[in-house]
Amino acid sequence: MNTIVPVTPAAAAPPVRYFAEHWAGVQVTRRSEGARREDRVSIVARGKGPDAVARFTAPYDSAEGFAGDRLLHANGWRALGSWEYIAGRNAYRAEVEPLRPYVTAVQAAVRAVEERPAHDTLGALDAALCDAPVASVDDFAWTSLHDALRVVVLAEDADEWAMLEELREELAKIVGLVETATTAHPAFRALVLLAAQCETRYRAGDGAAWNAAWFNGLAALRRLGEMAHSTGDPTVLFGASKAFINSVERAIAAPALYESRRALVAIAQAYGLFVVGMRQPAPEDSWADYSRRIGRADYLFEVVPPFVAGFPEGAIRVQRVAEDGTQGPARFFPRSPDDKARAAVATALSRI
Repeated sequence: MNTIVPVTPAAAAPPVRYFAEHWAGVQVTRRSEGARREDRVSIVARGKGPDAVARFTAPYDSAEGFAGDRLLHANGWRALGSWEYIAGRNAYRAEVEPLRPYVTAVQAAVRAVEERPAHDTLGALDAALCDAPVASVDDFAWTSLHDALRVVVLAEDADEWAMLEELREELAKIVGLVETATTAHPAFRALVLLAAQCETRYRAGDGAAWNAAWFNGLAALRRLGEMAHSTGDPTVLFGASKAFINSVERAIAAPALYESRRALVAIAQAYGLFVVGMRQPAPEDSWADYSRRIGRADYLFEVVPPFVAGFPEGAIRVQRVAEDGTQGPARFFPRSPDDKARAAVATALSRI
């Protein structure tokens, strides 16, 4: 009933090798600032010319110790080995790599699970989280990453995957028996068991997504009953059962997605990168529909219906919440009348 589309992994780009040169305590004299000392790091790519990929500077401070690793970490890079002293000047060299690709790899894996929750996409998310370097992250990032991995593994191992597979098989059989199908067909048992499991998960506090799956299961069961009594349309049953199966898959993956998005924010912040978090569902007691972490603040978003607050096409309400809990003024951005733009908002909401 639900077509499985195999994922073809994208060909991995050949790794680019970077080298950093660190000049410690260089004397700098500027007319406006006078004489001072600073640490410098310049990064170049091997075989791509002498132009620097990035340059970082900071005031020299002997109390801070060796500044090479500190400057790299503060700007989203890390050294892959020890720094080699370059004779003749107070300079060092090391092979380095950017940390941003690890963040974008996890983001891509999260989006793949959002598009199609399944064993293979969850497995790819597991692998992307495991690949993220943790040698120099803080305790919060380490804990967030560990929590995300634990929940992703639980989603991969969920019992509902086997129940879904059984339901697909039985529904595929009953569709070909429109004239003779009865309520004794195994498809009824498979559907009832999975719907009941959804209610059990919801009552156990596993998230509202299970409640939505439970109601979709009831709708599918009604359509299946109509068909068994020769009053239903197999096409309608297909639509209802597909909606149920999709909602169960989303419910299984929802905690893994939530924790992975949280871990992304913590990791990016620990890597010294500017944080642009992915959309997260807002707390149940919040007026907002979803939130995003941007920099050091949370931004709350609400989809305002048409003709409310003076916007004929509706609007997006945005409010900034600082780390100390201080809330900024609400701002409204009119929604576009273009159907594609409106569908993009609906798609984003469905993913979270």
